[in-house]
Amino acid sequence: MKKEKKAKKLDVKETKDSKKETKKKSAAEEKKEGSVQKKEKSTVQKPEQSDSSVDLDALKKLMIDSAALYQDILVLPQTFTVNDGSYSLYPSELKALEMIGRFSGINLTQLANKLGISKSAISKCSSKLLEKELIRKEKSAVNVREVVFTLTPDGQAIFDQLETVHAKLFAPLNTALNGISPQEIKALHRIFLTITASLETIVKHPN
Repeated sequence: MKKEKKAKKLDVKETKDSKKETKKKSAAEEKKEGSVQKKEKSTVQKPEQSDSSVDLDALKKLMIDSAALYQDILVLPQTFTVNDGSYSLYPSELKALEMIGRFSGINLTQLANKLGISKSAISKCSSKLLEKELIRKEKSAVNVREVVFTLTPDGQAIFDQLETVHAKLFAPLNTALNGISPQEIKALHRIFLTITASLETIVKHPN
């Protein structure tokens, strides 16, 4: 009888101990789980690191590269086919030829002034056009001591092609721009106005 009572007491104690142990484990697990959840929560709520500076640097580089590429395109020679021949002309030659085409009978000084370059520079350019037989020298009808420039038939043919060739050269750019929505164009226009103004400030006040 005493043995049975003693056994019952041991069973009750073991049950209590077991409950206590289970309770401790549960508490420990809950604490651990809570800390994990807390950690996860804090991770989710933590704002992502801003990479605006990286994006801005990339934008600046892209703009500079685009400007450089545009300048490279402007100095590329362009080829014109006239009858059975072809002519490769640099931008400086094309500008002079275009101006002579627009103002037939223009003299060297007038040509230099209209292009905003020196007489020596336009003299070299006109010499190249004369060698290619795209322009010719004539005595002015007003002043016989003055020499003026006019286009030859081939020069006139190239002059007539200038607008079409220029449009063809920038066709990929025009296609890309045509794919931009009016809203995006307005936004880009505002952005580039701001950028241009800031660059003008740098040019006017470099130090």
